[in-house]
Amino acid sequence: MPVQEKFDWSQFTLKIAVKAAPSKVYKAWTNSKEICKWFAYDAEVEPKKGGKFSLTDIYGNSFVMQILGVRKDSRIHFTFGMNDEEVEVKFRKSGRHTICELHQFNMKTSPNHKWDTHMEQRAGWTFFLANLKAWLEHGIDLRSHDSKWGYADNFVNS
Repeated sequence: MPVQEKFDWSQFTLKIAVKAAPSKVYKAWTNSKEICKWFAYDAEVEPKKGGKFSLTDIYGNSFVMQILGVRKDSRIHFTFGMNDEEVEVKFRKSGRHTICELHQFNMKTSPNHKWDTHMEQRAGWTFFLANLKAWLEHGIDLRSHDSKWGYADNFVNS
């Protein structure tokens, strides 16, 4: 029986293979109009160190974050959440695909944060990475676009 390692509640990593060039996947994250096609409902993205990363969700809530670093077509790193979490997304070519790897870290580990931050944000990113793939590969946006079917009511597609 394998030895079970202690779970690290302070971080998680998710990956998805997207059939698109790294430059196209990078643009989907760093262009204010493109990011609204699969993630935010309104956005302002300044893809430079110290740049603004502002997103508005389905309910009209705005989140202003800061870009901590970028490398054209291969990486974006930004603040995220209300507790100084950080997200780094890397893009690397693998055959005809781009591997999009999202790493969220610097997460609080109190009992409440384990659920509110780690589990909910991991589930949210899982949906949005799948939606990124659906958008870039098929032009389909899986979000509901109706606030009565939003994440506050446990709908996964908002």
